[in-house]
This record gives sequence, structure tokens and C-alpha cells, in this order.
Amino acid sequence: MTLTLLPAVDVADGQAVRLVQGAAGSETSYGSPLEAALTWQDAGAEWVHLVDLDAAFGKGSNFDLLNDVIGRLDVDVELSGGIRDDASLERALSTGCRRVNIGTAALENPEWCERIISEYGDRVAIG
Repeated sequence: MTLTLLPAVDVADGQAVRLVQGAAGSETSYGSPLEAALTWQDAGAEWVHLVDLDAAFGKGSNFDLLNDVIGRLDVDVELSGGIRDDASLERALSTGCRRVNIGTAALENPEWCERIISEYGDRVAIG
């Protein structure tokens, strides 16, 4: 077994950000999500974990921006944030990401998670 590290790019209000202890509203901006993701790719990352914090916190979406970022990367992408039902899952998978990561929905709706894992296999991770 090999360990694969996934550097993360969290996105809020169209910017790459870092939260203080995961708290919404505590963001420090680091500029363009594309530039942040490309920095990880150029450093040798094989995967990048992209998180739509606005979708995760129910404050909107960065879908178009993240869709563009995914299309410009040459590495595998795991997409997370706000994926809680079939529609949001299909939309996330339509970006061409290699895998989605389900967070809150795994606790709120474990039966749904069981179904989508059986349907999509390794394209779905639970985090």
C-alpha cells in the first residue's frame, strides 16, 4: 500500500483561502485557486483536493470557477463541498474530477452514501 497525500485548495468567494480551525468567516485569502492548484501540480502533486467552502457552508457556489480549474489541471482532482444529493453529486462529477469527497452527507444520510458508493465505486470517497 502506498500513501498518497492530497494537498488542498479551499475556495471561498472565488479565492483560495485558509480557515482558522475550520471556522467559517475566518478566511485568509491566498489569491487565485487556479494558481494555488497549479503550484501544487508543479511541485509534483499527483492529486489536488478542491473544496467549495461556499457550497459546504450553504453560502453559494464556486462551481464555474472550480470546473475551470479542474479542466486546466493535469493531475487527478478530488472535489468536495456541498455534495449532499443526487443532483449535486452529478454536477460535481460532470466537472471531470477523478473523485468526489462526501462530508456532512455521510452523517446526515448514510443510506444515500451507501447507494452512491455501490453505484460509483472509487469515484466517491467519504471524508
